[in-house]
Amino acid sequence: MNRRTKFATSTRARSSVFALLTVAALGLTACGGDAEGEPGSSASPATSAVASEAATPTPTPSATPEYKPASADGPAENVPLPDMPSEAKLKSQQGLEAFIPYWFETLSYAYETGDLAPLQKSTGPDCLICGEFTKSVVEGNANNRWIVGGRLDVVEIEDRFIETIDGDYAPIVFLTQQPLDYYESGELLGTAKGFSEPLLWVATIEYADGQWKMLDFERPKDAS
Repeated sequence: MNRRTKFATSTRARSSVFALLTVAALGLTACGGDAEGEPGSSASPATSAVASEAATPTPTPSATPEYKPASADGPAENVPLPDMPSEAKLKSQQGLEAFIPYWFETLSYAYETGDLAPLQKSTGPDCLICGEFTKSVVEGNANNRWIVGGRLDVVEIEDRFIETIDGDYAPIVFLTQQPLDYYESGELLGTAKGFSEPLLWVATIEYADGQWKMLDFERPKDAS
């Protein structure tokens, strides 16, 4: 019997930590007389060490750059890199269910930043629809262009951890996507509709060399 895993649709937490520590080094040299008033005596090493430690301020981390989503005013800033869950590396039902949302996180990240590297690391070279997404990302972020929206969220995965005749896996995935607005130098070029109601897609995913890869995903012809 197939099992369904539901995912809460929510905006991913965005934070990016760049800690810059500034240390001010202060040297202290204590000079004075000895017990009998003779010049040239210096403070003991232990005293100097305590004084130096007390005088050195505690490093203070700088403010964390704030994530700023793309808008009509400009492209997104400080977009955090998607973090692959450790479970997504396992060849198991749990691993497959962890990998799928992560892969769509990398696609959403590409829309926001134009950076395709994380997506390509988890995608097979012959993924046709992935090539279409790549073209959209490249054109939408070229020159002075940027994309607003386009985020994809996995709402539900229908359990199908069964190998196909080709040795792949073909889980059913229900997705939503935000609309996309394309801007160039502050001017709206066009809009692509998203879908707020979850749509059914069939993914083709393989596990090879210790990792999952998206080979393709498509809408079934008879899907409503």
